[in-house]
Amino acid sequence: MKRQKQTGATIIEFVVYIVVLSLLSGVTVSFLARMMHSYARVRIDKNLSQDAALIFERIFNETRHGRLIYTPTTTASQLSVRTSLNPPADETFTYVDYYLDNGVVWEKREGNAAISLTGANIVVSNFAVNRFYSGSAEGVRINLTLTTPIQNSTLSRTFSWTSSSTLRGF
Repeated sequence: MKRQKQTGATIIEFVVYIVVLSLLSGVTVSFLARMMHSYARVRIDKNLSQDAALIFERIFNETRHGRLIYTPTTTASQLSVRTSLNPPADETFTYVDYYLDNGVVWEKREGNAAISLTGANIVVSNFAVNRFYSGSAEGVRINLTLTTPIQNSTLSRTFSWTSSSTLRGF
């Protein structure tokens, strides 16, 4: 009698196949999780940078057109600028205030409602205004600290920026 050759896989071959597949799946999932975490951190950093850039752009655009820093309302946490940029009808200048309130930097133009300059998921923990004089030109230096308040997470980020501008009175 002739023996027939059996084809197929043994139980050991199946176990080896499952172990190898499990290892590959574990490595792939671990890699994807790290990539998603890195992407989230980059996105948060980008949002912080964009909010800081918007705040500085708005403030420094006004100060470049500014005629003077309005002393009575300018403090360490508020900047008031008398500017010729977008004044109300029949006027040659207007006042614009920048201030920190409840973790949000606000812009308040004379005769208008205040608008927020920061995003919903960002908290401003420091908005410091320092006046300086460079020769005869007056200027401001702004120290700004932004935070993403994500509790118990490695995604919580805090960054600080400092920048300055002088009044040019266009």
